[in-house]
Amino acid sequence: MKKIIALALVCVLCLSLLVACSSDNGSGEKAKATIILVDKDEKEYKYEIEFTDGSSLRDALHEAGLIDDEEYSAMFIQNIDGHVANVEEDGCTWMPQDTERKQIMGTFDEITVKAGDTIYLQYYIVPDFD
Repeated sequence: MKKIIALALVCVLCLSLLVACSSDNGSGEKAKATIILVDKDEKEYKYEIEFTDGSSLRDALHEAGLIDDEEYSAMFIQNIDGHVANVEEDGCTWMPQDTERKQIMGTFDEITVKAGDTIYLQYYIVPDFD
């Protein structure tokens, strides 16, 4: 009898762990946000994207199809939907900005995107780039 109870307890614990590991605790739902890409000529391209709520900016861009697998795995995101800011050749990059056009501090991996956000990605020439 003790073996059956112990086995039942192990099964319940394993099931609880399985449920906990597969649960997203309220996060991970699909969300919508706006990405506004501003190219070197100051032309704006507006993208309404759908992504997993709370994703990093890199993950959200990839999930929305604005960057491919190669860009996703690169150190610097240079090509966003065919718009290129080549840091190695031109000393340019994409600067994330908030709705007031102030720089968002952090990397594409550190910036979190939430439902309803609007993020500008400004073509930016890095000063004193060698």
